[in-house]
Amino acid sequence: MSRLQPRTRLGVVLAAILLVLAGAVYLLFLRGADEGPVSEAGSRFGSEEARGGGGTLLDTLAPVLGAGQSGSRRGGSDPAPPSEDELGRSPGDAVAGLFLVGFAGKATSSSFFGRLGARPYGGVVLTRTNYTEPSQLSALAAKIQRTAREAGHPAPLVAARQEGGEFSAFPNLAPDPQVDVGRRKPPVIEKSANAAGQQLKALGIGLNLAPFADIAVVGGPGQGRSFADTPARVTSAVKAAVAGYRDAGVVAAVGPFPGDGGASQDPSIGPAPVGLGIDDLRDGDMAPFAAVAKGAGATAAIQMSNAIYLAFDAVTPATLLSDAVKELRERLGFTGAIVSADLVASTATTGRGVGEAAVDALNAGVDLLLVPGGRAQQDEAYRAVVAAVRNGDIPTSRIVSALKRIAELRRATRDTREPLRPQ
Repeated sequence: MSRLQPRTRLGVVLAAILLVLAGAVYLLFLRGADEGPVSEAGSRFGSEEARGGGGTLLDTLAPVLGAGQSGSRRGGSDPAPPSEDELGRSPGDAVAGLFLVGFAGKATSSSFFGRLGARPYGGVVLTRTNYTEPSQLSALAAKIQRTAREAGHPAPLVAARQEGGEFSAFPNLAPDPQVDVGRRKPPVIEKSANAAGQQLKALGIGLNLAPFADIAVVGGPGQGRSFADTPARVTSAVKAAVAGYRDAGVVAAVGPFPGDGGASQDPSIGPAPVGLGIDDLRDGDMAPFAAVAKGAGATAAIQMSNAIYLAFDAVTPATLLSDAVKELRERLGFTGAIVSADLVASTATTGRGVGEAAVDALNAGVDLLLVPGGRAQQDEAYRAVVAAVRNGDIPTSRIVSALKRIAELRRATRDTREPLRPQ
């Protein structure tokens, strides 16, 4: 073989350099790194991401819903929560099971999956930053379950806020915007929620951080978003939606409790005072939650609000406040899992770190801690809770009771763990 001429060798070297640079650009910008902050699913204040392709809803979902499963349905791991003694000796993995975390990126090659394999988080929330189209989303959900299963971890919950319209994580999928759905009769609302739940189940998503149960108030965060502007109509719609999702095998985490329709602004963007007294809150904003808190129509999860309330201390976000949680547990009789509001967003009101917010939320009685991202905030929150358990600032009994409720959510969403995949 003849030796390469100097000019030829130079060309080969330059080509190799270009390939390396192209790979670096791909890894940095295109592969889906998860270091940056992630907005809570479906937030209209998050960044706008590419939406799914056009065509009808059936066209969009056909590659997923029209396909068989790739392999048999496997339930994943459902271990019993640790005892208080076991938790006291080794709190790390148990504490990770309290967190619902997110990441940025659409690819199954994201570095997030390495972290998920190393730390057994209780769940993963998928947002608009994770979505291109249904088959890609299905692959992402399947990778979440496979990563946990291969690491020997409990099956994580997979969640999203699929509220409807622009407030959904996946805007071109069902349901319709709540402001439109709320004009329909309860049986039609239930059917709509059931259809949306069947889609989520097929895609591998078992926990929907919806419906949105605020009363629409002129100028409030619920205007143009809520089912209706009266407690009775919102209550009727929420009951129907919860029933529809339940029949589809998806848990509807109704929120935000105790209702922030009367807030000065959306709590996800900053301090949001609600000036109503406790009687007004109970008669109005809490009515939809009371209807699904207990009995045959009860939901398995309710999400807290980040608003601050004159009816309580007028300073602390409800998601960090034991008085607000007691209102849900003791007065309304709710025994299911309580999901926090976005704890990163809580810091805009408290002025403190997300680690302190996570500790405060648990001590207030919240079970599942939502920290959408990024990685630094998730690590801070996790380490703060581990330290608080070790030094006794959070009783081990509180952690065990939270893990038991999360285990119930895991069992309730068991059939969503193996999403349908294209052949």
